[in-house]
Amino acid sequence: MREMSRSWGRWMALAMAGMALASVAASRAEAADAAAKTPGAKPAGHLLLDVSVTNAQGKPVTGLNPLDFDVTEDGALQKVLAMQQGGLMTQSATPAQMVIVLDAVNCTFEKMQLERQDVADFLRRNGGKLAVPTRVVMLNDTKMLEWPTATTDGNALAKYIEQTPNPVHTLRFAAGYYGEMDRAMWSMGEMYKLAHEEAMVPGRKLMVWISHGWHPLSRDYLAMDTRDLKRDFNLDVGLTNALLQARIALVSIDPILELPGENLDYYQAFLKPVEKWEQVDTPNLLLQVLALHTGGMVLNQSTDIQGEIGKAMQLLNGWYTLVYSPRLPQGTVPPFRAINVKLHPNATADAQKLVVRGPLGYYAMSVKEEKPMTR
Repeated sequence: MREMSRSWGRWMALAMAGMALASVAASRAEAADAAAKTPGAKPAGHLLLDVSVTNAQGKPVTGLNPLDFDVTEDGALQKVLAMQQGGLMTQSATPAQMVIVLDAVNCTFEKMQLERQDVADFLRRNGGKLAVPTRVVMLNDTKMLEWPTATTDGNALAKYIEQTPNPVHTLRFAAGYYGEMDRAMWSMGEMYKLAHEEAMVPGRKLMVWISHGWHPLSRDYLAMDTRDLKRDFNLDVGLTNALLQARIALVSIDPILELPGENLDYYQAFLKPVEKWEQVDTPNLLLQVLALHTGGMVLNQSTDIQGEIGKAMQLLNGWYTLVYSPRLPQGTVPPFRAINVKLHPNATADAQKLVVRGPLGYYAMSVKEEKPMTR
């Protein structure tokens, strides 16, 4: 069982990491198209970045211009070459969509039944007319069931959820560590597939992942060896770049509050991006950590799933798409390129009180590993 978990994890990690650099390149190509429409902008080598600016109550801040943003990459100030404003409250034609993932892999059968009904009720609100094109994904232990294209017909999506059987677990929770490992690897592999699919669709995406997430098994507990650490680092590289390239803001909604001894803030100790495989720890790949790295949110303080989806949608009320050409430092390029977006102090009167959310960075590297093993 352990060898199967390792082999599957290595195969998936290498497949993801091998495409990571190409994913960022594709994002840069899309950014180049946007920048080319701006007078004086360079036609190639650009990076596209989606950021949201809100007040403390989550209301979007509109009307900003490129000079209002200070973008740094690894501490070096970058020049914003182009900017486009989008969002539901701006009446923008800029495309956006929402993907709701019902994760049955990391949830009990009984709780998933309740979550499915809550999501169906959300989709039927306002007569089933959705504010943003949406599609539904139902992830189970053996396959991923998807509504193929985004639609504003919430009634159709709700009916699809209710008519799809809720599967019985094959990766059982009683399997202990090996079951936890298999669930985590499967979940992250399907997330990567979803990111790859969404990269084919233009525009901003909000991915709402309803799940407690996979278990935070630490390296000290697992006695991880070099092969394990490189596998997890490859996973981190592949997922980080794939989510950025797909322009996904990932939101983790965890409605499970009654687990005994559960620390809902545990993930916060692992938010610092990992720069090399020697530093990686399995909790660096937690759903909640990945969400915040995309500029998304972690919502784990309520069982009101409908209300939590509404909070997540604040990220689609208004955002800015920034384009810049990364200025690389002299010498060796570091593996992780840290991105920081702030408002210039003179952008607005209350600039320091506003919340700016955006991706924390990407990996400017390709991962080299030995030949992968078959499952």
